[in-house]
Amino acid sequence: MTAADVIIAGGGSAGMAAALAAARAGARTLLLERGDRPGGMGSLAQVHTFCGLFHPDVSRPWAWLNPGLPEEIGRLMMARTGQTAPDRMGRVFVLRQSPAHFASLAAELCDREPNLTRLHGWEWTGLQRTEHGWQLELSDGRERQQLNTRALVDATGDATGARLANPAWLQPPPSTRYRPAYIGAFTGVGGMHDDRWRLQLAAAIARAVREGKLPAAALGAAFRDAPLTGEVFVTIDLEAGGPDWDPLDPARQAAVVAEGRAVLDGLSSWLRTQHPDFANTPPPRHPDRLGVRESACYAGDHLLCGDELAVCRRFPDEVALAGWPMEKRETARGPKFRYFDRPEPAGIPVGCLRRRDAPGLFFAGRCLSADHEALASVRVMGTCLATGQAAGRLAAAWAGAV
Repeated sequence: MTAADVIIAGGGSAGMAAALAAARAGARTLLLERGDRPGGMGSLAQVHTFCGLFHPDVSRPWAWLNPGLPEEIGRLMMARTGQTAPDRMGRVFVLRQSPAHFASLAAELCDREPNLTRLHGWEWTGLQRTEHGWQLELSDGRERQQLNTRALVDATGDATGARLANPAWLQPPPSTRYRPAYIGAFTGVGGMHDDRWRLQLAAAIARAVREGKLPAAALGAAFRDAPLTGEVFVTIDLEAGGPDWDPLDPARQAAVVAEGRAVLDGLSSWLRTQHPDFANTPPPRHPDRLGVRESACYAGDHLLCGDELAVCRRFPDEVALAGWPMEKRETARGPKFRYFDRPEPAGIPVGCLRRRDAPGLFFAGRCLSADHEALASVRVMGTCLATGQAAGRLAAAWAGAV
């Protein structure tokens, strides 16, 4: 029995967009998410900016880059957080977002679609081809179930389907994998938080590290205002074991989460006693998931390369546009940007979302087919919304054709 015409695995920005796109195209759609709510990194890991939503030319008024769901969700987030325009940060536009608002918005959008059903709390543990599509095996830790579908979109961020069914997949060496982030949130923070404030705070943290009052990992902390008054996010980039970092290793990831929690709690205690703007803040809000930036990706019919993005290459079969620079985070000492050669977007061709030898299987978001450098651009949430939307439409069309 077919559980759905289209199954979407992964409920982050790519998976949510894929599910909405497939359902709106008329396919009976099932969205699988191992967490307790949709939103992925944008809700569970507290990623608090939408990057990649806007045209990369900051010399002109801001404009949406990809039509459809990326613009729709961006506009809804603006309305819910009282923003009328994105922020300009140097050579890019970004939209601040609220993880709690994003989770509720994602749930509301999904629940409005009569063709869309959500299933939470299940791990995807098996995958095989069938005569009419694909069969997935799921587990919730107590029982197992099997689901059949005509078309499948892998938006897990970890290329789970490739690792289960063996279509070719890629993973860079541990020494160059983009380092993860542990993101916390403070409420009740006083003062004005401009660039000078952030620089002074970074200098104070550096002194505390030299004096042994904070761990060295606190040097990777970066602060940014939320769109809600008095709320400040802190992103702590972690070395995560350096050359041994493997986000697919549960024990390694658990150790990094424990380190992030300890650093955030220590930073919170120090800030409340040493910085007047944090004197009345309650304990920070910890994330439910580590902010993983790179894991594994598919080798699709086309492997998108950093050099293609740099020259703003366009494709006759492109299904989405990339406009965010290549933001490389191979250490916890901040990003290194490679900007496109000119302030224009690059195309993402349909071959980045599928393989000829795996008909009916599509992939989007952080696990689409891209090399290590290109992934530094296309992994951001705005671009994930765009590639997810494209994959959902492809899956719905495939399901209708079978």
